[in-house]
Amino acid sequence: MNKSAVTLSALMGGLAYLLVSSYVESFEEEVRKKFDVEVFVYKARDDIKEQATLLPEMVEKVTIPKNFLEPGALTIDPREVEKAKKENRRERNPIEDMAGAIALVPIRKGEQITLNKITEPGIRSGLSPQIAPGKRAVSIPVGEVTGVAKLIKPGDRVDVIAVIDAGGGKENKLVRTILQDVAVLAVGRSITNNAPRVIEQDPSGGGKPKVKSLAQDFSFASVTLEVEPPQAQTVALVLATGDAAMTISLRNNDDSERPAMPSLTLSDILGSDAGRVMRTPAGQPGGQKK
Repeated sequence: MNKSAVTLSALMGGLAYLLVSSYVESFEEEVRKKFDVEVFVYKARDDIKEQATLLPEMVEKVTIPKNFLEPGALTIDPREVEKAKKENRRERNPIEDMAGAIALVPIRKGEQITLNKITEPGIRSGLSPQIAPGKRAVSIPVGEVTGVAKLIKPGDRVDVIAVIDAGGGKENKLVRTILQDVAVLAVGRSITNNAPRVIEQDPSGGGKPKVKSLAQDFSFASVTLEVEPPQAQTVALVLATGDAAMTISLRNNDDSERPAMPSLTLSDILGSDAGRVMRTPAGQPGGQKK
């Protein structure tokens, strides 16, 4: 074999390797300058549901080219991260700074966390935006029996039955359906466009926020309804007669009929047996009126 040819081939191969290496380095440098790969961004570690409370463990910090940032993305300067390492401290975490924020829309795994996808509890997530213009929100007390075993949830449609004491004993009590097919805006503090949770300080976690879910909370003692202004006055008047004066009647959401409902007394229910009711005179427990 011709040694000159082998030597020449080796030289040509080495030169080609140097040229390719130089080109790759030049290309990498060009890409590095173009995209400036020096930005930390926060992405969803797993799917985040709409109205879910955003917690630090739901996201992860990754490095991406700066030009790949979405508008409003939560980021942190790499220099700040490096400085925190040198000072042996944790760097600032934008997610922790927004403790209690909720997801306005579903956020898929790998998506960047941006300000237009999350919000802090406030006017955008409170009760007032849900009230239709011209209507009012009123709350009524409920119990296990008067509140349909507390199985009511925001978005349900209900009727409200009032028992009014006209004076003179139970025979003179009047029952009337005062509201029909009204929307339930909230049960307790759980409302339809707000994450059903309470942010509390965890005494065992060094003051870190602790999320208490209200999604399965049946301890509520009130139901908030959307009504017309005159109906709000009716509710206020009936409330003045006592907390046990009203009962919720749950209806199917597709049932929008509002039949005429006459008022009833005990005599109306008993019919022909009403005359057989024996009254107990005041001050004579167990006695009978003849």
